[in-house]
Amino acid sequence: MKKVQSISYMLAFISCLSVVSSQAQSLSPRVIASAGGYSSNGAGSLSFTIGEANTKTLTSATHTLTQGFQQPFKMTLNLKAFIQGYYTSSGTMENVLFNEGVTPFSGNECDTIVVQLRQPTSPYLVVSESQSVIQTNGQLTFSGTAPIGQSYYVVLKHRNAVETWSANPVLLNENTLYDFSSAANKAFGDNMVEVEPGIWSLYSGDIQKDENVDLLDLGTLESDISNFTYGYFATDINGDGNVDLLDSPLLEENINAFVFSYHP
Repeated sequence: MKKVQSISYMLAFISCLSVVSSQAQSLSPRVIASAGGYSSNGAGSLSFTIGEANTKTLTSATHTLTQGFQQPFKMTLNLKAFIQGYYTSSGTMENVLFNEGVTPFSGNECDTIVVQLRQPTSPYLVVSESQSVIQTNGQLTFSGTAPIGQSYYVVLKHRNAVETWSANPVLLNENTLYDFSSAANKAFGDNMVEVEPGIWSLYSGDIQKDENVDLLDLGTLESDISNFTYGYFATDINGDGNVDLLDSPLLEENINAFVFSYHP
């Protein structure tokens, strides 16, 4: 008798799912619990419920559903940015991964870049971090996780560009777009360079990753030039696959302009 009842319950559950699907309804995370709470400080936030059973999590490209009461959020953060040395024209960058021998076929991949979300208040701790491939058109998607409805600084860290922060903390929704390239004031302290009218990019040249473009970076570049270096190297400022004299002018220009990373 119990087996028959279980089958009946399962059929009823499947029937409910079919109704939801046919009516194109959406699922919204809710918490049903006898007790719980939410607290936050400068180091992070904690949301909890008491008495729930979290037994299985199902995920897809766009949704996350956890069996139980406390539901995690899945958000999408799309970004757009350009890197000065790689920029060619008309909103396009070099296919650096192909030029430097990382990928076997020419495509739309420019280079890898690290994206961080940081707390909006001091000490600006890292909440989430992911490494993504920035496309030749400047687009990339953050693949980390963070709570919807919270605001964080978005930080871009590239192997030969100056670390660049969003001008202000960015409020995360289910689908958020932040375009660094549209104006200088999209970066903290307006710390970007105009590579084409109305198009802004991260400064190139911080090879040493000490947040300054200076003579230490030039020394590393000159050494690699002397050694006829080619391939996947940060000293390839223009991303053509070779470290040579063509990489020097932009680096020297940013040294003379005293370019450095500017952030809270």
